[in-house]
Amino acid sequence: MKKSFNLDSLGKFNKIMIEPTNICNYRCLACTNGQNHDSRGKGHMKLVQFKKIIKPINGLLRSVNLWGFGEPFLALDIMKMINYLGENNILTQIHTNGSVLTKKDMNQFKNNHKVQLTFSIDGLTQKTYGYYRRGGNLNKVMNNLLYLIDLKRKYNLFNLEIIWQFIVMRPNEHEIDKVEDMAKKIGVDRLRVKTISVNERSSFYHDLIPLNKKYHRKRKKIVNKDDCVFLSLGIPNVLWNGDVIPCCMDYFYNYIMGNAIEESIIDIWNNQEYKKFRNDYKKGTNLLCNEKCRFTKKSKIYIKDIKFH
Repeated sequence: MKKSFNLDSLGKFNKIMIEPTNICNYRCLACTNGQNHDSRGKGHMKLVQFKKIIKPINGLLRSVNLWGFGEPFLALDIMKMINYLGENNILTQIHTNGSVLTKKDMNQFKNNHKVQLTFSIDGLTQKTYGYYRRGGNLNKVMNNLLYLIDLKRKYNLFNLEIIWQFIVMRPNEHEIDKVEDMAKKIGVDRLRVKTISVNERSSFYHDLIPLNKKYHRKRKKIVNKDDCVFLSLGIPNVLWNGDVIPCCMDYFYNYIMGNAIEESIIDIWNNQEYKKFRNDYKKGTNLLCNEKCRFTKKSKIYIKDIKFH
């Protein structure tokens, strides 16, 4: 049966964000989850629930961001989700701390589905890495990264893009030049050097913000602008239990628009609550978007984004 879409949905849902789990094994200093500020119950999304979210927009989707406020590879069905997207020719974009990846997991990438896999590794020594990634072991993570690089070479996995992301902070800002050399040497496809986002009221703020101001994230207040990718392009965020929030900046889940497991995400996008949220943003009266969010298209998120291959 041919799927019909509401006019307000046309051109939307090329990409969505889905959180496989909100459970994490790290306690990162600037993370809502890591600092136990996530008030939700903990859990995993099941494959059957994941499929129910994807099916109504399968014909529109080009990519799915499979992460949220947890470590994706702790989700019980994560590899089944990735393979399901690949079988439907949908790109998977996924971020990981790299610590719980098993060889069994990584060998499933031999399916050569379209995947962008980003390892978040913010240090070249255990001291600089472990300062922020509390509970992490650099040697273990690097071994997993090297194993996957070797797997890609051995089986010519041209659809797998391996990315090293390095968040610049005060303890590691002296390593920026070295990380570029290291990334190129070991053979990742891409290096992203990223600015850190940390609340100025955080007790860790001055410990994490780089001394060099060129590594600071620049933000501007958004007023009366229709340039939010989440709202203008239609990129809903689906939490592990199916709840839909407008974007990942809604740290405390004050704006739940519906549940994508219980109803179609298209119907949620077109409901009165979501429409009002978008209209308030355009008028400049949305508390979350216009008052609390500071991201614009000109926000400085990446200092470097280098493609080696």
